[in-house]
Amino acid sequence: MTYDQALSAATDWFKQAQIVALAAQPYAVGINSKLKYTKTNSRFTVGDAMYGFVEWKRIAAAPTYFETTLSLINCHIIPRLGDRPVEELTQQVFTEFCLDILETAPKRGNQTQGAKTRLHDLDHEALRKRKKTLNTVIGILRTAIEMAWENGDVESERSWRRLHRVPHADAPRQFFLTRAQAKRLIASCRPDLALLVQAALYTGCRVSELARMKARDVGGNVYGVYVAPMKSYRGRYVILPDEGMTFFLDQIEKLEDEQLVFRTASERSWAGLHKHLFKEAVRRAGLPEEFVFHGLRHTYASQLVQAGTPLAIVAKQLGHSNTDTVSRTYGHLCCDSIEFELSKRFAPLQQTRKDGRLKRLKASLQNRSEPNWSWPLKNRSKSNGVLVELLRGREAELRGQDT
Repeated sequence: MTYDQALSAATDWFKQAQIVALAAQPYAVGINSKLKYTKTNSRFTVGDAMYGFVEWKRIAAAPTYFETTLSLINCHIIPRLGDRPVEELTQQVFTEFCLDILETAPKRGNQTQGAKTRLHDLDHEALRKRKKTLNTVIGILRTAIEMAWENGDVESERSWRRLHRVPHADAPRQFFLTRAQAKRLIASCRPDLALLVQAALYTGCRVSELARMKARDVGGNVYGVYVAPMKSYRGRYVILPDEGMTFFLDQIEKLEDEQLVFRTASERSWAGLHKHLFKEAVRRAGLPEEFVFHGLRHTYASQLVQAGTPLAIVAKQLGHSNTDTVSRTYGHLCCDSIEFELSKRFAPLQQTRKDGRLKRLKASLQNRSEPNWSWPLKNRSKSNGVLVELLRGREAELRGQDT
């Protein structure tokens, strides 16, 4: 049958009474680009502030960043605060808003959302991830209300200045592939996917960046590849070693300038098609189930940092505007380089002697596991109040469990 006939048959099947009782509600195909709120003309609400903010971001932000921001607003801010006047956004209301987000299960795509979990019942990793999401949402809320204040829609700057992020620290990247594991993964992939995996390991590029790369982007102006703007408006060049440059030149040997470098065996773009194939390859390679394609980007960065590459160069290769993210995520991998530099440059105060304890200590430190709680004793946040006290109490409990 034709596509239209198949679509009609499927629609009729879903209309059956026994199927309607089991099936999920239909949803629109594609990415939502509209704010789920209608602007009012009475009191200026949080939703009104979001309306102006979204319309500005639609113009100013890169498409993928705009879509992510809008999704967070529609999911977290509009349902909880959309109809509330900005002047009524008190500390108590803000605290309840934060707690609700922390205790609400994450929503992934069109999957059914899980039940709420009390703050004190969250484990280490869940608490860390939810604090990270919460801080992103608070940043959006604060910026939108600040913009409304600058435009004269909100009278007092206290409306946004009192919205503080909760203390939080990024977790250092713990798992990345060794070269032996990387080779095993490549061998476990089907041929077209293996090329995509190799490209990620040579460049540290995101899968979306590789899926859009064209033949003209290879070896054009530098000894490497050009990565078109994706997450931001900034494109970048990624410099390659000889092996990587040879690999990319092989891929474009018979391609026209505008053709995609990486395609599936059926000549389709890889956009959105790699996930299940990569998951199968991970299983066949005997790697952890949770390892995803983005882990190849972390592998690339981790290998460079461990080899002593300056963080500024790693940040430039990854497309970060500064070294902050690289330092927080991979800085702990610099220990070997620091140890080597100190041993090489420290002027002895007394005659050096052999000490077997040093060898034993170094061996034990290589296997030392880091604590699995993520909140440092000191951080940049100046937050206080009921929410922070609750989080501090929970973090103290988690530290007590670690010891």
